[in-house]
Amino acid sequence: MHWHILGAGAIGCIWAAQLYKSKHDVTLILRSKERLQQLCESKGIIYQSLNAESCAYNVGAELVKNNTPIKNLLICTKAYSTISALKSVAGRLTSDANVVLLQNGLGPQQEAVKLFPELSLWAATTTDGAYLNAPFHVVRAGHGETLIGMISKKKPLTYNDLIPSPCGDLNISLSANIEHKLWCKVAINAAINPLTALNNCKNGALVSNTVLTKKMQTVCQEVEMIAAACGQDLFDKPLYEMAISIANATAENYSSMLQDIKQKRPTEIEQITGFLCKQADKLNCNAPENNLLLQQVKQLSTAISSA
Repeated sequence: MHWHILGAGAIGCIWAAQLYKSKHDVTLILRSKERLQQLCESKGIIYQSLNAESCAYNVGAELVKNNTPIKNLLICTKAYSTISALKSVAGRLTSDANVVLLQNGLGPQQEAVKLFPELSLWAATTTDGAYLNAPFHVVRAGHGETLIGMISKKKPLTYNDLIPSPCGDLNISLSANIEHKLWCKVAINAAINPLTALNNCKNGALVSNTVLTKKMQTVCQEVEMIAAACGQDLFDKPLYEMAISIANATAENYSSMLQDIKQKRPTEIEQITGFLCKQADKLNCNAPENNLLLQQVKQLSTAISSA
């Protein structure tokens, strides 16, 4: 099975390394000759495991404008780039192509289904932890689970038709209701990420700082209201309790949104809190705290990027 991977960030590099390690054909799709040169200079993907051992995987790579056909495509760009990334290679997809969208947030998945009704589209969400030390040098920060499910209206394939086996240390499971899993991920991200980004703090501060804890509780109450109006029952326990538990478990971590702010990169606020606020507007739900966080993160991101 040959996989093309578009989005060579931490998660994309993990997938490329683990599939290559398991003897599958892997090709990274890169945006520029400079990126190809970086990959060449690093002698492939450098994968550093939890025990600090490093291995180099000499995966293949090509530019977006290449014309080779694509049968299996993993897109793991930032959420705001999902649709443009898919459009950039749409002409290369075979008639029986599978496309997996693996990123934070909600919105792009539904838009992709509308724009490409002929494709076999899958959505995925992961709790794997990783970060890049340098271009194509990925450090594994934690082993989690990746859930995947079909979102297109085409006849579903079997799990074995899509996921190659073995696939290294990736823990991949099929979800019969991937939309619900995506909603749960968005809810947790909405509870934690904007507050950490605005307050320049680790996740644990949301538990130790009473002011931030109170704000997170209000955010969670609004998110639960929006989710319920959309027919989504999130967790077996209140979202606030889940958020507290996750903030405690990841107390020393910096959220991806805060990392984006620090690196002067665009954030995924529109696909997380923005998505929820749009749903709230459609259903006449009152979500002032989430709307405020949405505007504040957008303003902060704009101010930092233009500084």
